[in-house]
Amino acid sequence: MPGSTTHRSLAARLRTAVRAFLLSDEPPESFWKWPGVGRPTLSGVSVTDQTALRVTAVLSCVKVLAESISTLPLMVFERQANGDKRPAAEHPLSPILHTLCNDEATAQSVRETLCAHVLLRGNAYARVVRDGGGDVREIWPLAPGTIQPERPRPDGPLVFRVSEPGVRPETLRADQVWRIPGLSWCGATGLSPIALARESVGLAMALEQNTASALKHGARIAGVVSHPQVMDDPEYQRFKQSWDEAYAGVTNAGKTVILEQGAKFEKVGMTFEDLQFLELKKFQVAEIARLFRVPLHMLYDTQAQPRANMEQASLEFVVYTLRPWLVRFEQTIARDLLLPSERARFFAEHNVAGLLRGDFAARMAGYAQGRQWGWWSVNDIRRLENLNGIGPEGDVYLQPLNMTRAGDPPPEAVPQVPAPAKPMAPAPTPEAPDPQKENAR
Repeated sequence: MPGSTTHRSLAARLRTAVRAFLLSDEPPESFWKWPGVGRPTLSGVSVTDQTALRVTAVLSCVKVLAESISTLPLMVFERQANGDKRPAAEHPLSPILHTLCNDEATAQSVRETLCAHVLLRGNAYARVVRDGGGDVREIWPLAPGTIQPERPRPDGPLVFRVSEPGVRPETLRADQVWRIPGLSWCGATGLSPIALARESVGLAMALEQNTASALKHGARIAGVVSHPQVMDDPEYQRFKQSWDEAYAGVTNAGKTVILEQGAKFEKVGMTFEDLQFLELKKFQVAEIARLFRVPLHMLYDTQAQPRANMEQASLEFVVYTLRPWLVRFEQTIARDLLLPSERARFFAEHNVAGLLRGDFAARMAGYAQGRQWGWWSVNDIRRLENLNGIGPEGDVYLQPLNMTRAGDPPPEAVPQVPAPAKPMAPAPTPEAPDPQKENAR
């Protein structure tokens, strides 16, 4: 029967884990790695990577990071002899990282999935399909919990055992897996951020459950009606029914209360304990934001104040939050997706220029300075603005005339050659006296 070996192996592992759980005060670490099983917290809530996503702060942090990273342009470049780089669009890996990873998933969706895996589980794995020459042709993400790295020999390479539901287990070589570990003790496998901060996440989950339970059971009351006498059951039911019909619900809000037989209504406001409860919920949002290093204003916290300008806030988000994850992706691409003979020549890099762009006036001032001092051409500036070039004449770089290389003597003044003098017009020749004019005079 297909899969019977797998089922027996899983059943044996489950029996071993349950036996260890029953015979010891603290279950082994392998017990908590089962899908849907999470360590209990002091707040009484079991936290897993899937249940943690029910907390809106965790979900927002994961979405902000995964969507930001997966939508950045990721290109393959070739190093040039002079230190420059050029886009290597002809490389087989370039369209896979930029457009389609396989026939069913785009590059953006695969990278977003891998980001979510490493953010929640500390590790992300993908199956790499290569052709006969070793070039990557497809990338398929592997679900968390279905792959386990192993080292058969202490000095041997890592191999990866894959156990997907309904599929016979198989062992993949290192060149068949793209792995992205997070913070790690050994460098091979990462630590789960949710597991490390499970108490903070569990407290946020407990606060959400407490609030929902209070709303469901009506623990938050608007007021108290006191009666001077003890009412029997029929009288109590009549009073309660008349009260609900007259004053309960949204449509009856604001009506004047009319009480009989000396009954009194006392309004119950928000107590000091309620205020502490709300402050604790706000604090847990900040705790989860610290876990993922996401600014609070990006979680739509209206009271969080970003930097003086959004350009500086975006710069800090790129440098301190996104850059460590971008470097992880780029370096694991070089290790797992490029051939060993290609690593010195090709590399993958994200383009973060779009996140660092300032407002229109600041960009124009920067472009003018770069054009004036000669490190940008017209075509360079137009490409930064997603515009086409104007042709070869747009590749001309300017050079300031008043600049020289450091240490060079100042240029000598060019002697000014006087312009040739214009020839003077000849003086008019005096006319000879006319005898007739003289006689007439």
